[in-house]
Amino acid sequence: MFGTLPLNYIRQASHLTLESSSARVTSVYHSVILHSSYDETADVWIGRIHKIYTDPEDLKNTLVKVQWYWSRNDIAEKRSRSFDPSHCAPFERLLSDHFDIVTAYSLEAVTHVHEYDETSLDPPRIGPRDLFVRARYQRRRCTIKPLLGSQTCICQVPYNPFPTPPSSAVTGADDDVIMTSGPPDDDLDVMHFCPSMKCRKWYHRSCLLTKQQAYVSLPADAQDPKGTLMDSLPAQTRGLRFLAVSPDDEVLFTTFEYFYEQESQQEHTFSDTGIVAHLPPGLCAIAQSPIVRYPNGPNEFAIGNVSDVVLARRFVYAAVQHHGPPVASPRFRNLLMWVPLQETEQEKRLFTGTKSAEDECAYIAFLEDLCRELEEFGLLASPRPSYWEAKSREYAAMEGLLSGTAFLCPQCRGAI
Repeated sequence: MFGTLPLNYIRQASHLTLESSSARVTSVYHSVILHSSYDETADVWIGRIHKIYTDPEDLKNTLVKVQWYWSRNDIAEKRSRSFDPSHCAPFERLLSDHFDIVTAYSLEAVTHVHEYDETSLDPPRIGPRDLFVRARYQRRRCTIKPLLGSQTCICQVPYNPFPTPPSSAVTGADDDVIMTSGPPDDDLDVMHFCPSMKCRKWYHRSCLLTKQQAYVSLPADAQDPKGTLMDSLPAQTRGLRFLAVSPDDEVLFTTFEYFYEQESQQEHTFSDTGIVAHLPPGLCAIAQSPIVRYPNGPNEFAIGNVSDVVLARRFVYAAVQHHGPPVASPRFRNLLMWVPLQETEQEKRLFTGTKSAEDECAYIAFLEDLCRELEEFGLLASPRPSYWEAKSREYAAMEGLLSGTAFLCPQCRGAI
């Protein structure tokens, strides 16, 4: 490493190519693995390229200004008393304000560090060996921003999605890791998410139960009906109360708001099912599911099933909103029936080994037409039945987790 840049390195480049390095071609702001004694471990050195410098007289001698990602153990060494490394996953990193100038030959591979925002409605699909960052570390001040756990639950205890160390180290390419562990041994570790615009917060099941116990321990005349965190309405319509919590509004979705009223106790289903009859059954089932996560959960459940549930609810809302108008209703229904048929036909041509340039052009034209149609309905995706049916089978395997205690959000009182 170099403390300062040698004077002869005056030329900046946008990318570099090294035949002797597996990094090959990398550009400014790419994340890279750098050679160290921690190779093949969870503490592998990761940096983000900030600038690339070359010597005009010797282009092979290239220097790189790297911004370091610090691992949990790096932070623990610096903040030994005020930081608990168990709050971070083994391959989690914190982007620091620490820069170094290194030779380009120390770069081993290009990698990807996922940006993970715990309040996001579309978090990245992260596995136990995937690098991710959700906070920044200021080295001189020894501060972490945002402080881990500051946006989580009543207790503000940081959530670690992968507390169990994985068996092998990170690689340069992204790994599609699917975990196969079942429901948690202690379901108190499960967290529930409220997707409402004014909430976007995760809550521990144990914290909700503790708060509820404190509520019921109060004298009867001191108990505010709005203070309970338990959903006492019929379990048969609980899914419709989940569906009412809109990710795009601060209030309940009007069509399903009725199922929060005491008068709805006699009705166990959504009466106007024709509105959503054209949607895949698996999609409708997932739209009526809670959003949960727990450490080392299978598939996306370590990060949370936020993306699928939110997308499914938006499809249902679109179906409801476009049901009434005489022009919009058939167009919307026809679009959803046309998509899977067209996809099957186009993919059959492309992937049977007999594809031609005309087939590729036809598929591109199909996608462009689809995008224009979806845009008119305010949608960013199409409800592909095969995807949602596969997802519904995954959710069925998690039935014990998804059909647990019925909670209400402490803030907006929506079902979580």
